[in-house]
Amino acid sequence: MNLELKAEVLEEFSGNRLDRFLKLSFGDEVSRASIQKWIESGFVRNQDDRIQDKSSIKVKVGDRYSVSVPPRPPLNLEPVPMDLPVILDRENYLILHKPAGIASHSGPGDRSPSLVNGLLFHFKELSKAGGESRPGIVHRLDKPTEGLILIAKNDRAHGKLSELFRKREIQKKYYAWVQGHPPEEEGTIDLPIARHPVERLKMTISPKGRRSITHYKVLKYINSRSGRKFSFVDIGLETGRTHQIRVHFQSQRCPVVGDLLYSRAGAQFESYGLQLLSYFLKFKDPFTGESIEANLPLTERFLRFEKNAPLF
Repeated sequence: MNLELKAEVLEEFSGNRLDRFLKLSFGDEVSRASIQKWIESGFVRNQDDRIQDKSSIKVKVGDRYSVSVPPRPPLNLEPVPMDLPVILDRENYLILHKPAGIASHSGPGDRSPSLVNGLLFHFKELSKAGGESRPGIVHRLDKPTEGLILIAKNDRAHGKLSELFRKREIQKKYYAWVQGHPPEEEGTIDLPIARHPVERLKMTISPKGRRSITHYKVLKYINSRSGRKFSFVDIGLETGRTHQIRVHFQSQRCPVVGDLLYSRAGAQFESYGLQLLSYFLKFKDPFTGESIEANLPLTERFLRFEKNAPLF
């Protein structure tokens, strides 16, 4: 069965190249290189059912595009035994507890086993829509981030779940320990995020970036015996940009505890890992209409940090 994807050009995307527009529409788990191959192969059509075979086509408001991608060839990746607790198992998808320190999928220069290797060990059915190197992966969590992640068992599920993410119909919540106290006990950070112009592994606040919205509420404050301040924060994402929570809280001078990329003090808390947990997912099952909700309790390393924070 072909993978079917659709996208309509909104005002914020008008003027983009076709390949970039489709990349923005389908999210981080479909590479731009894959999209360009789809276009070159004649898999993309416009609202008039005409094949669009040039990536450089400029899109405009109201244009509609459909992508029909044939099944991919068998994967050739090595299965690796891995502890992947299953939180929810349905016919078309899974919700797993991803450990910290495991990348969602392999990236440039990273040869360590990823979540994909563990998925291939445990599960026979996985979607291939995200690319040969990303079976089952609909969305991602940063490598040091722990928590709930949705896995598609087939391409049909991948398409439907991706659509829920695109329409922002999946509610995601995180817990985080951050350094310092945010400016307000409850608030919203609405700052655009873009790739860092020099440090390509990092993201940064930039007026040229994509709009990014993070809601938060401080649940607990801790002042250590040396005067250091920490805050335990409940976070809701309205958008899902790369490193969004980490960049937004760094912009408030409250980097996430243990963040080696965005905090100068991150290494001091390295034994606790990045204190960021994807603890809540809620969405409507795209096949049955049932309301699906998954929760994770705080794990040992978060509780250990809270116990020791007053001593820093």
